[in-house]
Amino acid sequence: MPKSRASSAVLVSALCLVVARDASAFCRTTTCDPNNPDDECRRNENGCVRDGVPIKWSELPIVYRFHGDVSSKLDPSGARTAVRNAFDAWENVECARGRTSLRFREGSDIKRNKPLGKKEAADKFGIFFRDDEWPHDDAEESLALTTQIYGKTSGTIDYADIEINTADTDFRLSDDEGSTKIDLQAVVTHEVGHYIGLAHSNDPDSIMVARYCASADRCGQSTDVARGLSEDDRRAVCTVYPPSSGAAAEPASAGCAQGGSAHPAEAVVLGGLVFLGCALARRRAPRPA
Repeated sequence: MPKSRASSAVLVSALCLVVARDASAFCRTTTCDPNNPDDECRRNENGCVRDGVPIKWSELPIVYRFHGDVSSKLDPSGARTAVRNAFDAWENVECARGRTSLRFREGSDIKRNKPLGKKEAADKFGIFFRDDEWPHDDAEESLALTTQIYGKTSGTIDYADIEINTADTDFRLSDDEGSTKIDLQAVVTHEVGHYIGLAHSNDPDSIMVARYCASADRCGQSTDVARGLSEDDRRAVCTVYPPSSGAAAEPASAGCAQGGSAHPAEAVVLGGLVFLGCALARRRAPRPA
């Protein structure tokens, strides 16, 4: 996820910030990669890639695991709580017919760190705090990065991890609304959206918008609002993980796809909070404007 600089994006993909309130703006990540010259990825009226197969998890619950050291720059217990709360926000969504079927499970801690610059770690599903160095491009723009490896034909996710840029970013754990630091829970909530298969949304109130705190309505009120899911985010999780379903449902709509092929049957997708556009094999969370 990138920082909140309204016009910058990890993957130069412009977003339309005007969206009808009665329409779904959420996008799914698909196996069609706009960055691959061999892929011809068409987009719908919301800017979502509509070609390819939406990526998906084959079964629930979805696992995540902390790298054991967590972070030397943050209180380890507080950082764990912020991450857990981010996963809980998506899992606890109430849909029209009951609670979403989406479930997570915290696995045992990972002892080995993810090697710098590698697309995957020895252990799957890790949450890595990058205290010493951010090994990806656009260090000053990226707050976090989600990496996924999936079947290029099936769309089934085989690997996922989240890296958090504590090397270049001052994060806060508290709800101190006077602080100029970036709220960790809000950033990780965005990354979890990528983790479950969502791409960036063109709804400025969505936690999945391409830039951190792009909307004053979201971040100009309270920390709870800044961290929370919008109506469109809730619609997304209820569509993809409807109530009473034992596994992820086949999505009704597609989304931004990323990921060059690692080999014919596999692709890597990354996303995060630079928050703008969809990222090549990784989704970044951008910073605020």
